[in-house]
Amino acid sequence: MNFYNTRISFGNKRRFACGVLIDTYNYETSTCPMCYNERREPDLNNLFSNKNWNPNIYMNNDYYADFLASSIIGNGIVSEKAMIVLKENFGNTIDFGNIEMISYRDLDEAFLRKVRDYSGNKAAKQIANDPPQYYRLILNVGASLNLQLTNMELSLDCLKCGRKEYGAVAGSREDWWNNTPHIIESSWKGYDLFHVEGKGNTVFCTERFIEVYKHHALTGLEFEQVLTV
Repeated sequence: MNFYNTRISFGNKRRFACGVLIDTYNYETSTCPMCYNERREPDLNNLFSNKNWNPNIYMNNDYYADFLASSIIGNGIVSEKAMIVLKENFGNTIDFGNIEMISYRDLDEAFLRKVRDYSGNKAAKQIANDPPQYYRLILNVGASLNLQLTNMELSLDCLKCGRKEYGAVAGSREDWWNNTPHIIESSWKGYDLFHVEGKGNTVFCTERFIEVYKHHALTGLEFEQVLTV
């Protein structure tokens, strides 16, 4: 079985749009009495997978792909066409969350001034009017890594709060996050689009997903084969 790391494409002649979250993320903090790490409630990862969360997002230009990057939203966002294709082919192994699409004309002058101050006048003018509907992609963890071969280790596994943290092997100077993942083939749960524990919201896929992607002429992704053990 071959697995692939999916990456958001930036486009060739023109840069694809990116969804920009404009909601304020409000949370309360507490400290775990065992590992002393700060815990946020609601946790961002739980928020991403909550189907009842309807974030407000605007598009930073009007050049749309079926899979787009988005600020903060874990897996990026998908078009209605992509959602229909994924539902037809991968059924109950994936899920989707709603998004409230915000148009340029919906933004008040105070917000646009912040965009100009942070990104410049051109960025504010390029915000899309009447963007098409996009959806949040909600995935399951579908496989495990061979941490040693990926040059990673589990640096925290708190029995009290459940927090897990992964990092480079102690003493290593390698860029562990960008190392080629080594997926344990026997740990694969049969999903064609999935997360791998330890790699955050990085999305992995099978050859079957790539075949469906190409057959339906979907856009916005690039694929890089990873290693299996």
